[in-house]
Amino acid sequence: MAAVHLTASDDRGARPALVALVAVAAVGFAAALIADWPGHFPPDALSQLAQGRWGLFNAWHPPVMAWLLGLADKIIPGAPLIIAVQAGLFFAGLAALAAAARPGWGAAVLTGLVAASPIVLVYQGLVVTDVLFADAALAGFAALALAARSWDRPRARTLFIALSMLAFILATLARQNGVLASAAGALALGAIAAGKAPPGRRLGALAFAGLVSATIIGLTAAAGGAWFAAHGDHRPEKARQWSVLALFDLAGAARRDPALPLPLLHAADPPLEAFVRRDATRVYDPNGVDSLASAARFDRFMERPSPLVTAQWRAMLTASPGDYLATRADVFRRMFAPPDIEACAPILVGVDPGDPVLLRDAGLSARETDKDDWDADYADQAVHSPIFSHPAYALLAVILLAWAGWDVRRGARPELIATVGLLASALVFTASFTVISLGCDFRYLYFLDVAAMAGAVQRAGMLRLPFRRRRRAG
Repeated sequence: MAAVHLTASDDRGARPALVALVAVAAVGFAAALIADWPGHFPPDALSQLAQGRWGLFNAWHPPVMAWLLGLADKIIPGAPLIIAVQAGLFFAGLAALAAAARPGWGAAVLTGLVAASPIVLVYQGLVVTDVLFADAALAGFAALALAARSWDRPRARTLFIALSMLAFILATLARQNGVLASAAGALALGAIAAGKAPPGRRLGALAFAGLVSATIIGLTAAAGGAWFAAHGDHRPEKARQWSVLALFDLAGAARRDPALPLPLLHAADPPLEAFVRRDATRVYDPNGVDSLASAARFDRFMERPSPLVTAQWRAMLTASPGDYLATRADVFRRMFAPPDIEACAPILVGVDPGDPVLLRDAGLSARETDKDDWDADYADQAVHSPIFSHPAYALLAVILLAWAGWDVRRGARPELIATVGLLASALVFTASFTVISLGCDFRYLYFLDVAAMAGAVQRAGMLRLPFRRRRRAG
């Protein structure tokens, strides 16, 4: 059997490609800041910036974004620095993931194309938790890949593991289901440690590294959540979110099947049953829960959500599973592969002018400059192309996951264990929306797109032109 070895000239040739990769990533970072500064603020971002300025958080959205915006606002009013944080995490993660696999020139070339695509150039300036979460998760897995690459150097290994944990803590706090990425990160670290351990100690290394990292991430994130709760407005937003999800599903199922049994509501609160059957069902739109806001008595329901609605929702899961699954499938389909992507807010630029009170509290003014229009026009040219297609990124992620998994199974490149974790967690994260999706907003699945792009950049760097070889009989 023949063994193939890279010559010394090949190792020297990898350095210019690495320099090119870092340079292109740096240019992409600068381009995103130039294109997006001082950031694109939809209504959610305005609310979070206002919370961050006052130091009083609302739990409807993960408070960590509001906290970061408050910190950024103290440095530069308006918090434009948050897009530097987001873009920094993205481009550093992109370059680091590829660098951990000894990138060739293909990584630099594809990084340039990725940086120029509107889903990066414009989206990295969008101030929403979905972008922050995706970038933090990418950075966490990229740091794990570097830890695997430098495993035999304890100081470097410790540094990269610590950085990965910080990134995963941020990811956990930034998205309600972000814990899926962090759990995959802990498992990936355990798998890396197991691969580096002697054969008889691999199971112990897997369990120890995985459990310790998961515990550190979980406890730190829990402590952060408790601190935010202590500085919160103490409104029952978690209960309201579950109530709204239950109402959304019941309205959709009742619209699909007008004879849907609602025995708990019928027996205990007939007016509430009438609200669900008549008012909520009439305005129901699977594209988004916001459609329910126009229902009569919806404001009253939001003020005092009834536990009967969530109880009836749980009963529907067993009594009418077909209606529930069909309703959920329709909502997810419109989110994952929307028939009309324009209905899913794929492009958000400038500062939203809708609520003067929010603008005042956030310290911003409505904004739509020529540069914002350029961003919108640039993105609009690609909005109906695969660049803005979650199914396209999902297919790419599946292919890259199988490829990386094959390499890991062969015992090659332990740094690809992190890539397996990144891609697998992005797919699982996407699948979780079959249960929790409340609308088709494009940005909700941005992590899937980011993971697929990063995996593609890494694989492009690993695909090389034929090297000069030196063969040795083995």
